[in-house]
Amino acid sequence: MRWSLRAVLGSLQLPVAGAGVALLAFVWRTAVTMPPPPPGSDGFAHGLAGFFLLVFGVAGFVLLAGGLLIPPGPGYGVRFTRRQRWLFAYALVAPALAVGGFLATVVASSALGGVAVSAVSLVALTAPLAVLIGVGWRGAQAAAARF
Repeated sequence: MRWSLRAVLGSLQLPVAGAGVALLAFVWRTAVTMPPPPPGSDGFAHGLAGFFLLVFGVAGFVLLAGGLLIPPGPGYGVRFTRRQRWLFAYALVAPALAVGGFLATVVASSALGGVAVSAVSLVALTAPLAVLIGVGWRGAQAAAARF
């Protein structure tokens, strides 16, 4: 039996997105249950743990958006429209834009001030919203077609 590249990649759509969701759930649970730093410490270890949780959270989000962006295989997977895929592509690129914007803000903070920080925050916050809109849109389409 010969496998096509589309069938192999399509079979990875939901596992990759599921791995991203699992990583995001792990990061969320760890961040919520992380104890506060002990009194009298400078909080360096707590801050370092928070930084690595942020890195793993962004990795989980990129896995989720990338997994949803993979086209489905023949007979399985979720078929998203072109506009929904554009939302997932934006969500995949937005973390890189946010990191690049943050580094640019650090370099040019005296000239740009709070405007650049607001723009970086806007990009970082709209990426999860794009994924939620895309998945919700597809869910509404499936519900409307069924009922």
